[in-house]
Amino acid sequence: ALVFFPDIRTACEAVIRLKPQPVSAVELLDRPALRSVDNKPGLPPIMRELGEEAAALLIEVRSATVDGINERISKVHAAMDGVATVEPMVFSTDPATCEMYWKVRKGTFPAVGAMRRTGTTVLIEDVAFHIENLADATLDLQALLRQHGYDEAIIFGHALEGNLHFVITQDFGDQSEVDRYARFMDDLCHMVVDKYDGSLKAEHGTGRNMAPFVELEWGRDAADLMRRIKALFDPENRLNPGVILNDNPHAHLENLKPMPAAEDIVDRCIECGFCEPLCPSHRLTLSPRQRITSIRELARREAAGEAAGSVGADYAYMGLDTCAGCGLCSTACPVGIDTGDLTRRLRGRQIGDTSRAVNVWTGEHFGTLANASRLGLKVGHAVSGVLGDNFLSRISGGAWKKNMPYAGKAPVARTTKGDPVVYFPTCGGRIFGPSTTGEKQLGDVILDLLTRAGYAPILPDDVDSLCCGQMLSSKGMAEEADSMSNTLEAALMKASQNGKYPVIMDASTCSARMQKHLADKLKLYDFHEFAHDALLPRLMITRQAGPVALHINCSVRKNGADAKLRALLKACTENVIEPAGVTCCGFAGDRGFVVPELNQHALRHIHKDLPSNCACGVSTNRTCEIGLTAETGINYQSIAYLLEKCSRQPEAC
Repeated sequence: ALVFFPDIRTACEAVIRLKPQPVSAVELLDRPALRSVDNKPGLPPIMRELGEEAAALLIEVRSATVDGINERISKVHAAMDGVATVEPMVFSTDPATCEMYWKVRKGTFPAVGAMRRTGTTVLIEDVAFHIENLADATLDLQALLRQHGYDEAIIFGHALEGNLHFVITQDFGDQSEVDRYARFMDDLCHMVVDKYDGSLKAEHGTGRNMAPFVELEWGRDAADLMRRIKALFDPENRLNPGVILNDNPHAHLENLKPMPAAEDIVDRCIECGFCEPLCPSHRLTLSPRQRITSIRELARREAAGEAAGSVGADYAYMGLDTCAGCGLCSTACPVGIDTGDLTRRLRGRQIGDTSRAVNVWTGEHFGTLANASRLGLKVGHAVSGVLGDNFLSRISGGAWKKNMPYAGKAPVARTTKGDPVVYFPTCGGRIFGPSTTGEKQLGDVILDLLTRAGYAPILPDDVDSLCCGQMLSSKGMAEEADSMSNTLEAALMKASQNGKYPVIMDASTCSARMQKHLADKLKLYDFHEFAHDALLPRLMITRQAGPVALHINCSVRKNGADAKLRALLKACTENVIEPAGVTCCGFAGDRGFVVPELNQHALRHIHKDLPSNCACGVSTNRTCEIGLTAETGINYQSIAYLLEKCSRQPEAC
């Protein structure tokens, strides 16, 4: 239950009543904390109408049984009897509602980080008070924050333990601001320790910011004892020097890290690192956080008239070449930063006039590029037939892959009866055909499926000359990429009779780009979405035993379309393998050819989750499937292939 109170004192007094009750969590949020997230969709409308002194408690009870839940809810209601609330307390067992309540609590810290002034640092500290002092201490903390000019500060915490977190934003590039911070820290620590006998660190480590105040909290005798114990174990003071014990009373005011303005795309970054587990280049070169930190350092050096040095020299490879630009970082980022946007902007700035002209010509003559690429694949296969894949891979720097696809081709329009639907076969499937001989081209498989389901597929005119522009967008050529998108848009509008018929694309990355580009002009589906919504109800499916490996493309994850992909695959096979520890595959269009180590690094953990009897895999992007096939030895294909097989006579995958 998310319970609103008229003021912070009433909320804190309610915590005392809840302390002995069977509750698993009681989270306190003051009015500024609630205000920081009240613009988020799906939140209770009452949040925007609360008074200036209001506060909230997020109360959670848990039990293994429904009866247990109801019993605990009843006890909470009894304990809260007579406590003034803004509206009656109502518990919910709906997972979506419960998740939304926790998003309120967890979204407060990043919300402040997102709204802070450029150049400031977001700081979070945690202190604790005896629960009987929680109301007075919280009010005093609010007053102290206002006294020192931290008007944007928010307070939240684990109220049952008297734990309070507060978040402020601070400019460390101005000495007067540093002096203000020094006064605040002194007043804060004396209030917590002297007035309330509280703890300066509630649950997190001491850290450099609080290290100078350890003696204030514990006294000289206890602090000296700590120093003697540390000296016994660490006589040379090599372990975390100055982080827990620090004799410098100004340590928290020295060696401060600036947050200079660098690029508007990433200036809101709070350097929390939540992005790192999702990044395919993390621990190979740089993570999104490290890319942003490097850009900030380069901006600082430029402003100070310093040379870029090794940071600038190394950034081309570590920051740009090995960035997949997948954008998965944005799904974990508290403030929604897509570091891929930064990479694309910086790549665009580095393109010379000649390279730009070549890329523009390529976009305007895409059919020629497609034919040249197919010719290259044919020559490559001829050479590998004599010298072998391994030799060709070595001399090509890893660009030639084991099980490299054969040359593809554009599908040919068919005349059939049925419900009209426009199908645009993307360039990846048109250029890169199947990886094994005897397999149909992707475009033909999808045409077979559409016809089997009672649709009459329509191909855009001159389809082999069309591309959505993703290849130029990834290079940072936004305007040129948009020009290609505009050309494709015109072809799709014509084929669909200005949006009368739905449109399907067969590569998730390209679908996502055109969905964004077209907005509401027409209804465009990624193939797996259309297959889930429109094909499954019309097809007779015979499920296969499997197992079948699933790789969810980054665009599918970002668009929240992964549930439909999983459901589609579940309809086709009884045994789905989704390897843990694999996010973006790292192939990223041409990155798998240009910097193959990125693809290899991103998939380094995939093998341990693939059983020996797994003979095939599915995904929704042709280039991703190339890298997955090369790294695993398993033939990854579009899920269209599996759906086509399952909708005819049963056969082994």
